[in-house]
Amino acid sequence: MLFQINLATKSLAVELTRFFTRIEGNGEIGSYTKQSYSEARMKLKHSAYIELNDDIVKDYYTDGEYKQYKGYRLIAIDGSRIQLPNTAVVIKEFGIAENQGTSVPMAMTSVAYDVLNHLAVNAYLDRYATSERLLAERHLERLRELTPHSNDILLLDRGYPSVPLCVKMLVLGYQFVIRCNGKGFLREITTFAQSGKTDQLIEIDLKKGTLERREKIESIVHPHSFDRVQLRIVKITLKNGTIEYLLTSLIDRQAVSLHELHELYHLRWNEETYFNFQKNVLEIENWSGKSPESIRQDYFARVFSGNLNSLLIEEAQEQVDEETQHNAERQYERYTINRTVATGILKDAMIEMLFVPRESWELKYKMLLETIKKHVIPSIPGRTFPRKVKIANKSFLKRRKAL
Repeated sequence: MLFQINLATKSLAVELTRFFTRIEGNGEIGSYTKQSYSEARMKLKHSAYIELNDDIVKDYYTDGEYKQYKGYRLIAIDGSRIQLPNTAVVIKEFGIAENQGTSVPMAMTSVAYDVLNHLAVNAYLDRYATSERLLAERHLERLRELTPHSNDILLLDRGYPSVPLCVKMLVLGYQFVIRCNGKGFLREITTFAQSGKTDQLIEIDLKKGTLERREKIESIVHPHSFDRVQLRIVKITLKNGTIEYLLTSLIDRQAVSLHELHELYHLRWNEETYFNFQKNVLEIENWSGKSPESIRQDYFARVFSGNLNSLLIEEAQEQVDEETQHNAERQYERYTINRTVATGILKDAMIEMLFVPRESWELKYKMLLETIKKHVIPSIPGRTFPRKVKIANKSFLKRRKAL
């Protein structure tokens, strides 16, 4: 298990030699071959990593000392597709994506991500054809089980708007902000989009709509007795001229203004950054096995590792913020830890921490934080870059692997 959460990205023979050299202090790995590892891993269930992640999530939110937005935890829910090894058993288990004559084994992942504290609270790995909305509903229920007393605002993209999902979030006690199109979802939103208004309250009659929608809503609200919900729709014009529509349960304009709603939804981008981090730093698609179980082990071990790294990085970030807050010599107002570099530093080092004698553990931990703190980048609000045409290049001088 320690080997799997140590983010192995190279060949098994190389990684096993490196791992046991670090923890045993010599280069002799004895019978620890890649064949024996592959056999031994089949005795382990991937659910072990899910349970470990659940434990650190529950512990992290117990005392309430985490970043919040006006008393709310901000959770973005989104899905991403990842490529899998091309084997018959994997295709049977997860499915295949076909595009213009090309077939690729793929899976659907979905993550409920704390965008302020950079923590993957809950994650799923499912068949490629699984609906993002279905996985979102599973997140709603699981979040309540893991952290029943948290006040959450859920941030969702354009693939999620549906009346039953909105109703389910309200029934379970969530607030939400969902981006939607100006037409095709609700008649009330289409009318609002054609008007000159920028902020309006709308009322949705739950007794209307298709029979399928009414039956689903009835199954959600029962035994509650309400047949109408009041929501708020706002219109925001972005710098590039694009009009963005946000549907929200935050109907109090005094508590959350239109401008604040825009800033709130913009924080959802942190989950997009997390998916990029998964694929390009944690190398989530760099599988160490070709069976469905080994794929699940790799995926959930990396989610767990990413959270362990994030907890260390966030603690280092708090120290950086304290040290730079009133430092007149600093050129920029805020500096953030380079998460890619920090993750590379934490490989092996995080596992070694578990073997450090108790009396020297705290010193080792402080030294590790100090090393991470050396690698910061300026945080400049509102900075944008023009989109450039991508040119294929085998080598990237500015984007080299961290692991």
